[in-house]
Amino acid sequence: MQPSALRYFLEVARTGSLSAAAGRLHIATSAISRQISRLEEELGTPLFDRRPRGMVLTHAGRLLASYARRAVLEGDEIVSEIRALSGDATRGLIRLGVTEGLAVSFIPEMIHAFRLERPQMLFDVRVMSPAQVVTCVQEGEVEIGLTFSLSPEDGVEIRWQRAVSAYAFAGKTHPLVGHGPVTIEEISEHPLAILDSGATVRRVLDMYCATRGILLRPALSSSNLASVLHFCRLGPAVTFASYISVRAAVRDGLLAVVPLRETNFLERNLQVLTMLGRTLPQTTRDFLERLVTELEAPDTLHPPLPPAALATGTDRLRSENGAGGPR
Repeated sequence: MQPSALRYFLEVARTGSLSAAAGRLHIATSAISRQISRLEEELGTPLFDRRPRGMVLTHAGRLLASYARRAVLEGDEIVSEIRALSGDATRGLIRLGVTEGLAVSFIPEMIHAFRLERPQMLFDVRVMSPAQVVTCVQEGEVEIGLTFSLSPEDGVEIRWQRAVSAYAFAGKTHPLVGHGPVTIEEISEHPLAILDSGATVRRVLDMYCATRGILLRPALSSSNLASVLHFCRLGPAVTFASYISVRAAVRDGLLAVVPLRETNFLERNLQVLTMLGRTLPQTTRDFLERLVTELEAPDTLHPPLPPAALATGTDRLRSENGAGGPR
C-alpha cells in the first residue's frame, strides 16, 4: 500500500465523495478512483459502500482507515524528528482538543508553563463538545484530547482518567457563601446559571434532580461557560462546574465555593486521550507527562474548602448556637 494511495483513501473516507476528495487534493477524480480500486483489489474486499448520497466505509474500510491514519501521521512525525537531528527542524506544533471548561484557564496555564522552557513550541487548541473531542482524537486531527466522559469510547487510548465531582460556585457576596454546607434543594431556591444540555455536567445534573423530584428553572442557560461565570459574578446566581474549570476565578477572588452536603456530587470521568496505537513525538509526550503531573496535584481538581464546609448536621447547629449547643 503506497502512502499516496492511503492519503487518497483517507480523503474519500473523510469527505464521503470521490469528487470532493479530488477537489481537496487537486487531483483528477479518475486518479483517486483508480487508487481506491487498486487498494480493494489488493486487499480482496470492498472498502466502501457506493451509495446515491456518497461513499460509506465498510467494516474492512474502517479497519484500514484506522491503520492509515496512524501510518500517515507517524510518517509526518518521523520526517520532523529526522529534520530535528540535522538541525533543520521547524517549530514544533502540538494540537489539543478540549472541552470549554478546560480551555478557560487550565490549558492556557499549562501551555504558558511549557513554553517558558520551550519557547519554540506552538500550540493549536480546539474547543469543542466531548463527542467532538473523541472524534478528533480517533481521526488524528489532534494529538491529545481532554474531555469529560460519561461512557467509554472505541479507537482511543486513555492516558489518564479520574472520577471528578462537580461543585457549586457563586459570587463572593452570595448569601450561601460562608453559610455552611447546603443541599441542592436550598440552592434551587436561588437563581441558577448553568450550561446547556450539550455539557456533561448539565446532563448529570438533570438526571440527579429528576431522581430527587427537583425542577430546575435556570435564570441563564448557555453553551458558553464564560457567560455563565460572569453572570454569577454580577448577581445572586449559583452555578455547578468542576473545580478545574473555574479554579482561576476562585483563586483570583472572583467566585467562591458554595459547600454542598452531598459527597461525590455529579461525578464524571475526566480523561486524557490519544489515538489508539499512535506513537507521539517526543515533545508531545513531554507535554502529556507535564499535563498528567499537574492533574495529579491535589489542588487541581478539588477546591480548598473553608472550615465551615466541614460542619454538617449537629456540628453545624452547634457552630451557629455556640459550643454548648442550642439553648
